[in-house]
Amino acid sequence: MSYRIISKLVDFLPPEFLHFLFLNSLKLRFFKKKKRFENLQTNVCGMSLDNPVGLAAGFDKNAEAISGIFDLGFGFVELGTVTPMPQKGNAKPRVFKIPEFEAVIQRLGFNNLGIENFVRNLKKFKKKKNNFIGVNIGKNKNSSNSFEDYSLLYGIAKDYADYITINVSSPNTPGLRDLQKKENINELVKNLPSKKKKPTFVKISPDLEEKELDDICDIALENNKIDGLIVTNTTISRPLLTTRPIKNSWKVDEAGGLSGPPLRKLNNKIIKKVYSRTKGKLIIVGVGGISSGKDVFEKISLGCNLVQLYTSLIYQGPNLVLDILSELSYLLEKHKIENINNLIGTNIKL
Repeated sequence: MSYRIISKLVDFLPPEFLHFLFLNSLKLRFFKKKKRFENLQTNVCGMSLDNPVGLAAGFDKNAEAISGIFDLGFGFVELGTVTPMPQKGNAKPRVFKIPEFEAVIQRLGFNNLGIENFVRNLKKFKKKKNNFIGVNIGKNKNSSNSFEDYSLLYGIAKDYADYITINVSSPNTPGLRDLQKKENINELVKNLPSKKKKPTFVKISPDLEEKELDDICDIALENNKIDGLIVTNTTISRPLLTTRPIKNSWKVDEAGGLSGPPLRKLNNKIIKKVYSRTKGKLIIVGVGGISSGKDVFEKISLGCNLVQLYTSLIYQGPNLVLDILSELSYLLEKHKIENINNLIGTNIKL
């Protein structure tokens, strides 16, 4: 029986409970889907990766199932978002599936068990040389000093991560997106520890104004503490869901960030702008609407070094990553591209 059929049979269960079941099955390492493709191997930040496809933050907030996630075939994994203190997040229900688009609207609100628990779990993980691990950090909802939260987390996480992502773009923590403003992001980055710096990415919103996007690109280019941008977080826009009827149309009005295929075109548009603006001088990680090898090919051709996915895993299950890598490898061969790195910024149309 296929994962899609099983998923539909249990779809009456709350999405967060289904996520709990999936995460715990990964802890038990039920799935072994790893396969290497020579033409997908890449190097980023001095690390050798089997492939450029990673898991986005939000799936494993507490670093509980790292080995099981790598078993699915991911080239890298981003853990978190983790905050200094544990927090429950927003009130339930707070996750809403939209099957007509294979999309999700969620307003979780950085629910996690805090940095101490997070580090304990990371210490248990037996890291291999090609395990590229990122830690996504965010502020507590009721924090009195946002800059101190990020500085504290960065100082702790840098000893356990290959890279660190500064999350200032989730729509589900009040005031968080204001940290993307020029004066705020400058202050935040200035306060980060400078000793033993790790590759550092800033995760941005797809809802930025043109001037705001330009400002962030300029800051990233000018500041040697920033190595790249993760493009993008979820969106608060809803016109993307108007192209076909939705059975439970009330879900569209739910507050929160939209992810999945409806975000793909908007995300690609921003990737293209960022690559053009930064001229390949920054690492770009594309995330938003990936559900096939074709989607990955498209994002990398627009300028991404790496990509991440999450929502499509909910709908397509544990075979997804291997299916994407197989298709991506085939597409490179079809277009006579020897290695995935040669695709970056070529803007090849499929």
